[in-house]
Amino acid sequence: MHVSRSRNAWVLWHALSVAGALTIASFAHAQSVDGPGRYGAFSGDTLFSDDSDHFREGRTNAGYLFSNGWGLGASFAYYDAPDWSGAYGRGLFGQYHSHEVAQSIDARLGVNDTDGHTTATGALDYMHRVTQSTSLGLSAERDVVDSVAGIEKGLTYNSLMLVLDHQFTPRFTVGAVAGAMWFSDNNTRSMLRTRWSYDLLPNSGVSAYIKTRTYYDSNPDQGNYYSPQWLNEYSGGLSWRTALSNKVVFFVSGDLGHQNTDSGGNNIWGARIGLQNHRSQKVQWQIAVETTNNHTGGFSSGGDGYRYTSVTGKLLFPFN
Repeated sequence: MHVSRSRNAWVLWHALSVAGALTIASFAHAQSVDGPGRYGAFSGDTLFSDDSDHFREGRTNAGYLFSNGWGLGASFAYYDAPDWSGAYGRGLFGQYHSHEVAQSIDARLGVNDTDGHTTATGALDYMHRVTQSTSLGLSAERDVVDSVAGIEKGLTYNSLMLVLDHQFTPRFTVGAVAGAMWFSDNNTRSMLRTRWSYDLLPNSGVSAYIKTRTYYDSNPDQGNYYSPQWLNEYSGGLSWRTALSNKVVFFVSGDLGHQNTDSGGNNIWGARIGLQNHRSQKVQWQIAVETTNNHTGGFSSGGDGYRYTSVTGKLLFPFN
């Protein structure tokens, strides 16, 4: 069954409405502590994505954090594509949130059912400030492979990444992520990503950056998701962040580069724009729109002229 335009418009409007609601709610409230308030906090995030294969995903997580940082939540997802009946996902999870000067922890663990396939899911993001200029961290995740074949077959992946962020000078910073992804179709992906950033003008918010990505798949091209045997890419771009007021920060970035795989090479591009809370405001929120022609933007196999676009929103709203 081909997806109707009215359904597409409804899903997009729903994603924008949820993301907008999270943002609007944040303007009305500010706290003195980065985290749950005396009576806890609402936590939520939403995503809508669409690509040139017309594979669409709408996903929302919403939950409550107690004052000690522990909490519960629920997730809802919908997937759609032409000539496909679509699928729903739903889940329950426990969560933990702690952001301090020396370290930050965001964790989630639960169970998810997508199209009749039930599995454990979770995520962990941990960063520790080792010195004034160096932070080390760990990122782990288990989730559903959100492609048509992945959903129909109930495929999942586990990932484990080591994270390094080092500030060589007040204007020059390098970040690196290294690790692996293990897919349930017996494919292992070892990978390395880096980002080199330099502030062009002190205190201007204008930066130049270079990004690299490389990975190798042990069991490639099975048709379940985008999985070349190997991939190498590099791109360079500019970013700008500026405060619009003492409550709102505007950010935008764009980059161009080149990607090579075992089947050939092509030029890649990407752009991102959005708004988020000013650092003086303790309600944490962000809304962003991102688009790219990079196949690694999603799991869809795609083809020539591929394009991936997403709208995201997130909010941590403390109650005092």
